[in-house]
Amino acid sequence: MALSIRVYETLYQDFVAYQFDALAENMAVDLLPVINYSAGSFDQTQVLLRLDKYEYVEFARIYNEYDELVNHYVGNPNIDNGSSSTPVVDEANYLHLDNGFHTINNNIFVIKTIGEVDLPMGKLVLSYDIQHPLAENRWKFIGLVSPVVLILLLITVITTVRLQRRLLTPLTSLIAKMKKVEKEANYDVKVSEEGKFEIASLGRGFNSMMLHIKNQIDINKRKTLLLERQQSQMEKLANFDTLTGLPNRQYLMKSLSIELARAKREKSQVALMFLDLDGFKQVNDSYGHDAGDKLLCGISSEISDAMRDGDVVGRLGGDEFLIILVGNPTNSQLEAIAKRLISKITKLDHIDGWRVDPSVSIGIALATDSDYAASTLVTNADVAMYKAKNEGKGRYVWFTASMQEETRRKIQVATHLPQAIENDEFHLVYQAKVNSKGKVVGFEALLRWFDNELGNISPAEFIPIAEQSDRISEITLWVIVQACLEIPHISEHYGEDIRVSINLSAYDLKNVHVTEFILEGLRSGGIPRNNVEFEITESAYMNNFSIANAFLAELKKEGCKISLDDFGTGYSSLSYITEFNIDTLKIDRQFVSQIGTSKRSELITITIIEMAKNLNLNVCAEGIETHEQSAFLTENGCNILQGFLYSKPIPLDALFSQEEQALLNLAN
Repeated sequence: MALSIRVYETLYQDFVAYQFDALAENMAVDLLPVINYSAGSFDQTQVLLRLDKYEYVEFARIYNEYDELVNHYVGNPNIDNGSSSTPVVDEANYLHLDNGFHTINNNIFVIKTIGEVDLPMGKLVLSYDIQHPLAENRWKFIGLVSPVVLILLLITVITTVRLQRRLLTPLTSLIAKMKKVEKEANYDVKVSEEGKFEIASLGRGFNSMMLHIKNQIDINKRKTLLLERQQSQMEKLANFDTLTGLPNRQYLMKSLSIELARAKREKSQVALMFLDLDGFKQVNDSYGHDAGDKLLCGISSEISDAMRDGDVVGRLGGDEFLIILVGNPTNSQLEAIAKRLISKITKLDHIDGWRVDPSVSIGIALATDSDYAASTLVTNADVAMYKAKNEGKGRYVWFTASMQEETRRKIQVATHLPQAIENDEFHLVYQAKVNSKGKVVGFEALLRWFDNELGNISPAEFIPIAEQSDRISEITLWVIVQACLEIPHISEHYGEDIRVSINLSAYDLKNVHVTEFILEGLRSGGIPRNNVEFEITESAYMNNFSIANAFLAELKKEGCKISLDDFGTGYSSLSYITEFNIDTLKIDRQFVSQIGTSKRSELITITIIEMAKNLNLNVCAEGIETHEQSAFLTENGCNILQGFLYSKPIPLDALFSQEEQALLNLAN
């Protein structure tokens, strides 16, 4: 519209200029005859009055050839042009202008020469006010055009809005879907893929993105579910026993600490029962580990059924169980529970058709006796349980303060044991072995320990502790080395054929360092093979049968003698006796001690001697204390006799000072 107005005004100016120029040209011709008339003449004025019909002519002026004003005309007085008698524009602004059309201050000036250009007789100046007609016509034009423009604008707006809605509807829908996704976190949405290429591509991209996000969320959900299951399984594995499903040691100790802390705050009682199955290893070895596992599962079920609500039952490991009894139980309640457990476990006498005759030893300890300390409470219950085993198994025992002294003693022995090895506090004593004629044919090297603080410590006391602390093999190596140092002195006094027995434990058979040390010593001569005999208990042999057999076969190759100690007290089958790589069977002292009082023990002893003879094995009886026992064994063919009747275990120096006389005197 502005462009149209501009074009219109330009055309209007050109039109006015053309018309006004033609008018000025005609008036200049008409003024030629009267130019020389006197100023203001009627003929001049008559020519100028032609301008009356032109509304916007401001003025007209006639100048002679000397640029002197001859006559003038003033236009329409109704037009606001400053004054009706005073020129709007100073003469200085146009007198010097050339002939033709000029625009000055929104006025059109036309300068025409009167007469010939080369011989001018005067000059005609016309001024036309172009501003007012332009303004009037501009508003007329706007008035005419505005309705059309408004209609066009309205049509344009309506069309644009409709087009916009049509084009942007998919975008609006997409934005609404995105807001919905943001608000509801629901990625299972889809938008229309219609519209222009860009909009359709955007819709496809959005749907693809939502699908990808949904798939990733589904994958993450599955992974999260899997992780939760794995975490649950790991927590279960970390806190529960995989075989029985009962809480394990970690869970039990955590629960015990919590219950003890609560009981200490409330000044109430918590009791702990330590259960250990009697003879479980025999079940495993006799019927297999599957039967042992089934027995453990059955016992764990029976224990759980016998407990009260709130009590915690768990498996420490192996055949050991722990029961945490809360709720301030009384002594009578605890004893009733212990009796019920012993009874229920005893009734589980068959597993897979095998008779197992299980029993359990129970130790009972109270939190108040341990000052509510979890580790101390477990130790107290453990000590009481071992007391129950020592008293005959299949029973329960209360922890007492006197047992603490035993525990303290064990701890002291365990603490001093490493120092004993380092400070060479051990020494060997020797107990003689004689033949049926009373002649010394060998000695058994026995270990003794004297501690400056604890005094004399029995092997029965420190050997189990050494086995538990994994120091038994160090002690065995010390015994072998020391015995090999002392054997030459013994053989010097008792002959070159004398043999010294050295005991090996089950732990020694499994220790490669010990077995290799012995074999290397025999091969290098460090261990005198003709004077050394190794003694192994029946239970140690059977616990490591394949390993023991292979090792003993190597010892036999090196010319060493092997003795099977404590025969008849273990659980080996007689079929194994033919596979033993041994030279001597030692009859255990429990049979020897009952000679003369138990016909059954005498029959068993005679059977062992006859069986050994049939297998070309020597027979040694230990623990002989009476002449009656000696005579019975000699009459039934026992080759070697050992016991206090002949000699007590004595140190090396005493052995030399008494020599054979003391031994033979005892034998006679």
